[in-house]
Amino acid sequence: MSPSFQLLMDSIEIIVSIASQIYSLVENVKANKKRCRRVCDRVRALEHLVKSIEQRETGQTSADVERCLKELSFTLQSAKEVMEKYSGESLVKRVLSCGSHEDEFSSLNDRLDDAFQVLSGSLQVEHGNVLLKVFRKVHPGETGRDGQEAG
Repeated sequence: MSPSFQLLMDSIEIIVSIASQIYSLVENVKANKKRCRRVCDRVRALEHLVKSIEQRETGQTSADVERCLKELSFTLQSAKEVMEKYSGESLVKRVLSCGSHEDEFSSLNDRLDDAFQVLSGSLQVEHGNVLLKVFRKVHPGETGRDGQEAG
């Protein structure tokens, strides 16, 4: 196993672990349950994408996807910290700081949405590049849509 593939697998393992911790925390949330569940839903969608990467063979993941995974692990760590905060907050504290929660959740949801879009887009570009390589192997000497020779 190559060192970069091992780093990729380590990143995926970290992401799946943090996602699992978030799911557990959401079950115990005392404040902002609805908002926490929305975060949880976004994390599940991201985890599904990440697990699809895990199913690939060695060397099939681009540097862009690897970078997205690293950024995602930081975003999920932030989400976990938010969930930890709300799983232990007292009723008085929840009532007094309700307004600031909305901004915090909105920002977190935006970051999770961005992570999903960037990772999804990177995977689509990567898939297109793989298809182009296959096309060029199967049809050497033919030109693609860009007018360049495919071989």
